[in-house]
Amino acid sequence: MNKKTDFDEESPLTKVIDDISEGINDAGTVFNSEETPVIPESTGKEAVRYLLWGLLSVIVNFGTFFLLYHAMHLNYQFANIVAWFLGVQVGFWVDRVIVFHHKSNTAFREMLAFYGTRILTFLIETATLWVGISLLSAGGTGSKIVGQLLAIIGNYVLSKFFIFKNKY
Repeated sequence: MNKKTDFDEESPLTKVIDDISEGINDAGTVFNSEETPVIPESTGKEAVRYLLWGLLSVIVNFGTFFLLYHAMHLNYQFANIVAWFLGVQVGFWVDRVIVFHHKSNTAFREMLAFYGTRILTFLIETATLWVGISLLSAGGTGSKIVGQLLAIIGNYVLSKFFIFKNKY
């Protein structure tokens, strides 16, 4: 039996996601210059893949947070740290392999940089939880959602332009 261990860029799921994002950025270029590099794939498709596949790391993050905070009644900050770590680990591999189709021999170095940038968005999310839960007496779930939304935006920008930037 021929079993693939690496993610196949032509898998049925990738085709479905690419079909969903088809048409984004299909408009022709307004300015055409000889110096402008040709980008092989639209940023719109990449953003759609980031959002759709990013749900996996969000599910891991929320699931872990819910289990530790709500089910096991552990401290919300501890629950958030564990949830963050697991979500970032899933996010790294999903972003590297599926979203940005990044190929290099420096996965460990990229992982360190990925964690470094995620620390910034973790601090933003932690501050959001602290403000929401401790200062405003809001629910943990609502505060977590607001923090995650802020983190998702920051994570995409940092991943695209600093971690998985492809040189054309």
